[in-house]
Parts: sequence; C-alpha cells; structure tokens
Amino acid sequence: MSGNQDIFRELVDVFEEASVPYCILAGYDGLPDDIASDIDFMIDEGWAPHLPVLLQIIAARSGAHMVQCIHHETTATYFALARLEDGGISYLHPDSSTDYRRAGRLWLHAGPVLRARRRHRNGFWIPSAADAFAYYLIKKIDKGALDETQGAELSRRYAEDPAGCENALRRMLFASNARAVAIAAKSGDWRPVALSLPRLGEELQQRAGAERFRDRLRQSLADLRRLAGRVSRPTGLSIAFLGADGSGKSTLIKRVSEELGESFRQVRCRHLRPGLLVTRRGDGGPVTDPHGKPARGTPASLLKLLHFWADYVIGGMLWLYPLRVRSTLVIFDRYYHDLLVDPLRYRYGGPLAPARWLGRLVPQPDLSFVLDVPAEVLQARKQEVPFDESQRQRHAYIETATGMRGAHVIDASRPVDEVVSRILEQVIRHLEARTARRLALEN
Repeated sequence: MSGNQDIFRELVDVFEEASVPYCILAGYDGLPDDIASDIDFMIDEGWAPHLPVLLQIIAARSGAHMVQCIHHETTATYFALARLEDGGISYLHPDSSTDYRRAGRLWLHAGPVLRARRRHRNGFWIPSAADAFAYYLIKKIDKGALDETQGAELSRRYAEDPAGCENALRRMLFASNARAVAIAAKSGDWRPVALSLPRLGEELQQRAGAERFRDRLRQSLADLRRLAGRVSRPTGLSIAFLGADGSGKSTLIKRVSEELGESFRQVRCRHLRPGLLVTRRGDGGPVTDPHGKPARGTPASLLKLLHFWADYVIGGMLWLYPLRVRSTLVIFDRYYHDLLVDPLRYRYGGPLAPARWLGRLVPQPDLSFVLDVPAEVLQARKQEVPFDESQRQRHAYIETATGMRGAHVIDASRPVDEVVSRILEQVIRHLEARTARRLALEN
C-alpha cells in the first residue's frame, strides 16, 4: 500500500475513534485506492480547534509529518501530511471546512450537510448525493473550469438522486440554466455548461443568500485576522544550495523541487539572486569559465558589490517575501555568500570586509545546504578551476556554513538518491517544527 493510502486510512480511523462529525465532500469514489487530489472534507465547527491535534496524531500513527497548515478561507484550512519513503515523499492533503465559503459568500452550511451524510461502502462518511452535487458544481463554477472527468463525477452524483440534485439547482440558478445543467448531468455532455461558466458564476453570485450584517461583519474581521496571519507568518520557504563547481547543485535542485512541490502552492528557482534589479543580458546565469576574466578594480568592484547587495535586499522585500506569503517554495542555485567564497567568479577585486559586513544585512534563506565534495571528486566531475582552487573552495564553503542561519553541510559525494533523501529529511523536519510552533501560537 502506498504512503498516502496509509495516511488516509489513519485519518478515517482517528476520526471514527474520536466520533468526529465529518464527511468527505468530493472525489471519494475511488478512495482509498485512488487518491488523485486533495481530500476535501467538512467538519463540525466545534471540532475545528481540535483538528490540528487530530492530524498530528494521524501523522504520527502513519509515520508522516504535518508540514503545512494554510488558512485559505475564514472557515477552511488546508493541511499537508508528508511521509518520507524510498528517497521520495508521499503526500496527503486534507482540506477542511466548517461551512463552505468562497469569495465572501456562504454556499453550504455544515449543519444540514452533516445531518444528511451517509456511509461510503468503504466505511467513511460522504454527503448526500444532492449536497455532493451542489458542492462540486459550485466549486467548478467558482474556478471557471470543468473538464470531462469532473463532469463525469457530477453526472454520477446526479444519477444517485436526480430529484434532490434538481432541487439544489433551482436554489442555485435561474430556471433556464438549472434546466441546462440538469440536461448536461443526464446526458453526460458538459461542453455547453463549460462554455457558459462565467455567466453561471455571475448568476450564482446573484442567487446566493445574503447573511445578516452581524455575520458578514464577523466574517470580515475574521478574514482580516487570517490575512494578517498569512503576512506575518508566511507559509512559503526559501532554500539556497551552495557548493563548488561539480558538487551536483543542478541535479539536486531539480530532484528536491520535484519532491517538495506538493508541500507548496508553487515552486520558483533562481540562479544566485532575485534578479529584481535591471541587469545586463546574461548577468547572473550559469558560468562555464568562472575565472576567465580579470577582477575589476576596487572602485568598480565596490559599486558592483552595492548593486549585488541591493538586489538581495530590495528583491527580498518586493519579490521573495510576497512569494513566501503566497506559499511558494523558492530555491536558489548559489547565494550572496558565493561572493565571499569565490570573489574572482564575480570579478570582485575589492576588499572582502565590506562584502562580509553587507552580507549580515542580506535576507537569509530559511534553509541552506552546503554540498561538500572532496576536491578529487570535484575535479573528476568538472575541471573548470585548478585542483588547489577546488580544495580551497571546499573548505571555504564549510567555514561559510558556520555563519549562516539554518545551514546544513551535506556529503554530496554519496549516491544522488541518498543525498536527496537527507536533504528532504532536513526540509520536512524544518517544516514540521515550524507548523507546530505556529499552531501553538494560534491556539
């Protein structure tokens, strides 16, 4: 059984043992054998504060780690549970909601949905066919996308209870569009509906019941607190890979970004620096002859150093931090500290003292991995610099790591799978500890 199936079974078992009122809202037909996406589920509001603890228990019992907790609506929280296995990561993404809210509208109340829930043949709770149909249709209209597979799921829900689904449609849409959606559900041809999603979205907004002013105000204040939490405690992550030429940075970055992608909303990679400031073409790209050009003089070097430093500071504020707020994994191939280890690569001919001082003011990555490889191995992989220079750089990178926050020296001479596994373990443990601290602050 794969890792995410194990985690899912523990989720169901823990919820059942604790008598949690819940139901899995969509995509449940193939569970637990086929887990193709997030596990969207609704839970009673009174149980929401206990959910992080329950998920930590689920993670511990399944050998996983809770690495993300993202409040994407006032009543909805997305979690990521990750289990390391075979040099990779298996994920389960529980996405909980108490009421179903999107875009400032309340679409489904948890109370009626949970009262009408039913047992799936595999033992977990699911909504009534009409509630499942309404939830999934609203979700697809809101996202403005409906493909053939998603249409087939809507048709299956409709076939289970045509009368109940048509009643739900009449509450959601005007009569003509309600009939058009019902025809699509019967026939299985959702193409006309897919083409009219923008119009259906406008109609859905018009038909949404208005909440009382007091409830709207309470939700608005809760949303402000949610947004403030997202800004003050970003759920993204920045990682830097440092090491001499031949240490395997490119290969490891590709593997690590692929494995960690499901812990975040998106992944961005940068060579050396943010690159927010205007630079000449090719500046900051991979260098094939690192010492091929002479160093600049001291005045030009100091000006270049200021530009280099400003890119990190300004780019950190205007580019990197917003990405981290939006739950992005940002990976750097090299970082500012490369200038201190190998100034000639950057044609820096000035004194290193100003570069070290300015380096203290550069935003530090959340994690840094210094790839340690013996000079003999570096030379066997790449011979872009002499042996003595490879030896010097190796020791300089290790010394640099001692002054960096969250830096780990990794023996990158080991097999790639083994190196990737060790890096992933460090990142997962960092994310797990960070998530636990934040949940303790919130509670």
